[in-house]
Amino acid sequence: MKKAVIINLSPRKAGTSMMLANRCKEFLSARDYLVEILHLYPNLNDLNPLLTAINEAESIIMVGPSYIDTYPADTVYLLEALEKKREVLHGQDLYGIIQGGMPYVHTHESGLKMLELFAGENDLSYKGGFVIGMGAMLNGQPLDKLLNGKKAVSGFEQFLENVAKQASSPPSLYYQAQLKMPGLVYWIMATLMNRKIDKDRREKGIEDQAKCPYDNLEIN
Repeated sequence: MKKAVIINLSPRKAGTSMMLANRCKEFLSARDYLVEILHLYPNLNDLNPLLTAINEAESIIMVGPSYIDTYPADTVYLLEALEKKREVLHGQDLYGIIQGGMPYVHTHESGLKMLELFAGENDLSYKGGFVIGMGAMLNGQPLDKLLNGKKAVSGFEQFLENVAKQASSPPSLYYQAQLKMPGLVYWIMATLMNRKIDKDRREKGIEDQAKCPYDNLEIN
């Protein structure tokens, strides 16, 4: 029986990332995989459970939200720990799933690129990933609740089929599944999001015109 470990990179245990992790586990378990879901955040002070599971698995699936165009920062902490413990990396397949608030693909895709670059340097076989836009709106609800739910479910199922076969999964699957909207709608969404970010910064006392802390640094 093949082993797969799914790592939830989200600080939430009941959000959209966890919904996707559970869906992935159900799919692979039905195809004779022994699947374990582990959470990054409760294990930040002791990564040994994650390292052990990764060492014993044939396939690694990393699932998480997009925070500022990529996975949460602690994902990098995990990758750095793996790089220091290279003996647990021995050619396993690596897949990524990333979901974010914006409907399009390109703002979230860099998270997958990070995994691909890491795999290329650390004896892992990167086999592709899947991007889901507007995942934040689901808040843990089923994937078919998206406006493009039918296409998202179909593309994600094809992605999981590739994972089960230990085959490469092409980006075309998530590009075909993304929600298509006029450019004006994207512009409005981006404008509203930027205004919200600016408001949040002001409420926390972060001024837009704050002096750069690096201005007085001497460059030798």
